[in-house]
Amino acid sequence: MVLGFITFRKFAVISITGGSCSLNCFYCTSKYISSMEGVMTPETMHKYVKKRYEMGVKGFLISGGFNKRGELPIRPYLPVLKRLKKENPDIIFNIHPGLLDKSTIEELKDVVDIVDYEFAYSPKAFQSKGLSGRSREDYLKVLEMLIDYGPKYIVPHIMLGLPNDDVAESIKVASSFKPYLLNFLVFIPTKGTPSQVFKVPEVEETVKMIELGNRLMQGRVSLGCMRPHAIKDKLDKISVEKGLVQRIANPSPRVVKEFNLPMYDACCSLPEEYLEYFKL
Repeated sequence: MVLGFITFRKFAVISITGGSCSLNCFYCTSKYISSMEGVMTPETMHKYVKKRYEMGVKGFLISGGFNKRGELPIRPYLPVLKRLKKENPDIIFNIHPGLLDKSTIEELKDVVDIVDYEFAYSPKAFQSKGLSGRSREDYLKVLEMLIDYGPKYIVPHIMLGLPNDDVAESIKVASSFKPYLLNFLVFIPTKGTPSQVFKVPEVEETVKMIELGNRLMQGRVSLGCMRPHAIKDKLDKISVEKGLVQRIANPSPRVVKEFNLPMYDACCSLPEEYLEYFKL
């Protein structure tokens, strides 16, 4: 059974940098994080989460822009998150951390439940970041530290369809760490960004990579929320029909209806043990 996920009333998405990011990747240029709720100080974080929790929100995706070294500036927020977790043990924190150091990763372990880790290890994915003082190998080292020292649920995210990219090695490497789940995103040529001149990825090529991930991960694969609208119907249908994924974020409404997908109000990385509360 494939599960569908959409963030609606029980899961909030936060940017701790508002619409600011030092990287400005060519397919984003801060466009996507600008649509998130800006919660930009620890004090504001406490007030925002407490208020939303009291309104019934139990999950929070903490994201935002990165500095030039690819790090989310999360450290000042960790004491507040730890306090919120102590006050409300059933609260769930999911984070997009970027390339954090070992000591910060160790601090995450008692605070954060899920890590959605952008594994930009392929040559084109790495180049698109424009990082300073970093190498492709840093993505590998951080994944290893997250698995060894971080929270229980680590979900590498790999983007498919970047122009002239080859992600087969990235999929093989990420799968070799046996993470809880492997998530695939699909490159969107986005209007108003430098990426708008590129073509939408071919469904057939995208499916080949998902099939590889499915085989290596023994089915523990999800389709993330970033997918071009132009191919969503076809890609989602093939993924469900062939049983290539266990989960789909923001699934095509046609596919939800045709396959009667059970829906959850949460990020698609949500561990099975928490699913019941987020059922729609």
